[in-house]
Amino acid sequence: MSVGAKELKEALGEAAKDIIANGMGLIEKNKKVLCPLHQENTPSMTWYKEGLMWRCHSCQGQIDIYTYLNDHENLSFREAMEKVADTVGISIDNEPIKAVKTKYNKPNIETRDLGEKLTENMVKRKISPETLKEWRVKERTWNGQDVYVFQYFNENEELEHVSYRGREVKGGCEKGTKPILWGMWHIDRDKPLVITEGQPDAMVVWQAGYKNVVSVPSGSANLGWIEHNWEWLQGIKEFIVYADNDKPGLEMAEKIKKRLHNVKILQTEEYNDANDLACSRGEKEVLKVITEEINSLPPGIVDVAHMDYKTEEEADFIETGFYDYDSFVEDWETKEVTVIFGRNNEGKTTFVSQIVGHCLEKKVKTFLYSGEMSDQKIQEWLYRQLIGSQSEHLEKYQAKYREKVRPKKSSLKKIKKWHENTFYLYERPEKDVINEIVEFFKVMETAAKRYGVKLFIIDNLMSILEENADSLYSDQANFVSRCKEFAKDNDVHIVLLAHPNKGKGELTDETTGNLDKTDISGSNNIANKADNILAVERNWAESGDCDAIVTSLKNRTNGQRKVFRYFFSQETLRFYNSSTAENKIYGWQKIDEKEYGTQLDIQSPFKDQFNL
Repeated sequence: MSVGAKELKEALGEAAKDIIANGMGLIEKNKKVLCPLHQENTPSMTWYKEGLMWRCHSCQGQIDIYTYLNDHENLSFREAMEKVADTVGISIDNEPIKAVKTKYNKPNIETRDLGEKLTENMVKRKISPETLKEWRVKERTWNGQDVYVFQYFNENEELEHVSYRGREVKGGCEKGTKPILWGMWHIDRDKPLVITEGQPDAMVVWQAGYKNVVSVPSGSANLGWIEHNWEWLQGIKEFIVYADNDKPGLEMAEKIKKRLHNVKILQTEEYNDANDLACSRGEKEVLKVITEEINSLPPGIVDVAHMDYKTEEEADFIETGFYDYDSFVEDWETKEVTVIFGRNNEGKTTFVSQIVGHCLEKKVKTFLYSGEMSDQKIQEWLYRQLIGSQSEHLEKYQAKYREKVRPKKSSLKKIKKWHENTFYLYERPEKDVINEIVEFFKVMETAAKRYGVKLFIIDNLMSILEENADSLYSDQANFVSRCKEFAKDNDVHIVLLAHPNKGKGELTDETTGNLDKTDISGSNNIANKADNILAVERNWAESGDCDAIVTSLKNRTNGQRKVFRYFFSQETLRFYNSSTAENKIYGWQKIDEKEYGTQLDIQSPFKDQFNL
């Protein structure tokens, strides 16, 4: 039987108090110690017996055995669990975080040694025949043309992927193979790793004298290699991303920097890439710029004169798809937290589900945890919204009490293919999540860094926090603060769903649309800490001018309150008005069925990651 983090923590019990205190040099006076999480002269941190951790009454920070081992002994969460298990003499058999495994084909192609023409073409680009041989570059006839064959061997010398590049034909790759970094087989992971945007650039860097270099497999647009090489990448201490000197190259480098650790970005202003620099000024110059970058200031210290000047247009924003609201607040920005609240059964969850649909259309990777709706209900409601009024994609069936409709199997295939690897659910019971908030944030960090998730939606945790008054994390304002810190650190946007105070009483025509930001249930500080606040209410008035009232109570763009009115369609389960179409057609309907064969099952890479 697996033993989880919670059980181990309880088994260690109050012994954690002294372990943490001794390890951090905390000196207890009158049951208090100076908080190491902020500067103070008067001790304000005490031992919290129920939560088995030190808690600061001033900054609301906390240190349990896992945060201590993670942050102060630099152990991974798995290593921390193992250390606690060893201390208390308990055997554990749970596994570390694992991604959903995708099956890939092994390349099986015939190649031949490079011929004279293709070799001469590389020589013109200052890449020698010896370098081509060292990098195992071959050729073959592909699509009627002789092309370069770039073979991608992993660290164990196993061939995982093959891509092609020709002088006159557009490049491509062997479909169904695993796209990993090119050059992994000769890398020393103790040295800084240079990542280039193309194979010629990697060979030029290698030839110039810096051997620890790889190339991305599919240009600047696709970062799937991060997920495929995740475990291997964790062993690299420092990254130098040598990006092409153009907008796609810089965008690629910035995305890599957000998802990997200790990343420096190298671009040569007058030259497009490493190959261009070598052709213009020689290999010594390539080695020089790489060496200078390696020896430059470490992460965390910035010379302002060397910072890129960015305008607001270059920042990351997320549309909700409710265009009148988007125009008013100028979209949601990453690094922020939005609170959406409303009474039960008045539409806030449906409103958010429609936002998810729009984000999937825009290929914004989304993570959702719901303590109220089952995974199946979330999927069913979202898919019904995505189909809308397109009745040809629905079929009738007889349920227990009445006739209902559901998506046709052919339409389900298209929808699943369309949003594959874009929408993730976190499958955990409320009680487990609320008792292991630290682990919950670790899972979200995995989603952000490994899978590139940009939008996080957390439904009903605020209410559970409020109900668990004896829990350390019953301080909702502290939870919102952690969400803000997480959003900033990971460059994402977090949406928290909440309920209003019960004091609003029964609804009448006069009470519709009167929710204010101070009506959010729970801590009074939630409204102060949130960047954006939306109230979603049903319109109970008989006038019929709308079905729902959505009020922007707070936003970062301006301090103004504004009301947006929407109708609701029972047929499509969508909100709509003059700016947001009721019958929007989503991209899944354009999917060609020939591109895939069997029905895809929705799986969450965050299922059963911790035995809590």
